Amino acid sequence: MPKRNIDLNRCLFHYTNVSCNRCQAICPQSAIQNRDIDAEKCDNCGLCTAVCPTGAIQSDADYDAVLTVTQNFTPQVLMCRKVSPAGMPCLGALNRRLLWALAEKQPLAIDTSRCAACNPAVFQWLETEIAACNDALQAAGKAPLKLVHVKDAAPAAKPVARRSFFRSLFHAAADTATEIAAAQTQQQYAFDPVIWLEKQGASPCSLFPGLTMQASCTACGLCTMLCPEKALTIRDGRELAFNPVRCTACGLCHNNCPQSSLKLLPSFNGQTAFPLRTDAPSPPTVQDGSTLQRG
Repeated sequence: MPKRNIDLNRCLFHYTNVSCNRCQAICPQSAIQNRDIDAEKCDNCGLCTAVCPTGAIQSDADYDAVLTVTQNFTPQVLMCRKVSPAGMPCLGALNRRLLWALAEKQPLAIDTSRCAACNPAVFQWLETEIAACNDALQAAGKAPLKLVHVKDAAPAAKPVARRSFFRSLFHAAADTATEIAAAQTQQQYAFDPVIWLEKQGASPCSLFPGLTMQASCTACGLCTMLCPEKALTIRDGRELAFNPVRCTACGLCHNNCPQSSLKLLPSFNGQTAFPLRTDAPSPPTVQDGSTLQRG
């Protein structure tokens, strides 16, 4: 049985001035309610992983390892486990930025030919994400994603000699016991797409969020402390540095800015540095003569 849960330490629910129900809204099985995943309803499609802005979804799928295997294929091809044991449990965990990171370095193919019949919600999601990625690839002068149909691998029939029958039976029983033990100690993997994107050296493009900053900013540093993916940092006390690859548009920065100085954009506009005011008010002085430090 697929097992997923939500790491509440990473979930946005405990932050103020922001509300996130992306995982619950996208789940085609209505398996997520109040940050709890019903294992009986969950079909392990991975759509919740695809939309979570903080990598809070934990599952039995090691997406990092599967995507690494994809990179080692020649040519690169994304498949589900219905096609190959080396594939993803389901392609629903993919999003446009993951596709971009794979396809910007070398041509990428993806087999979605079984998705419509298997899980229509996943198929619709992938159509949207593939189209968005292809628009960005075209703008960058790179090859679009190629839709392919990979044939199922036919299992080879191996005759079993009579005297090896009991040996095979013994090994089968041992394998079954191992599988039962593994199921009882099922591993849980945390997959944060932002960390994976950075490991790939993904280039920022229109698929990533953008940011603007108004002159009202007082360089208080609250945004840098709140950002769960550390997409915002203050550099040398002179500018606010923005990393679009790390930004997931969670909204914590602009929703909590005391001066309402920050605004997220749906697409990256090329700006990664914002000069800070040099005349910003000094930190307040407390009675013993020491000062309160920002951030």
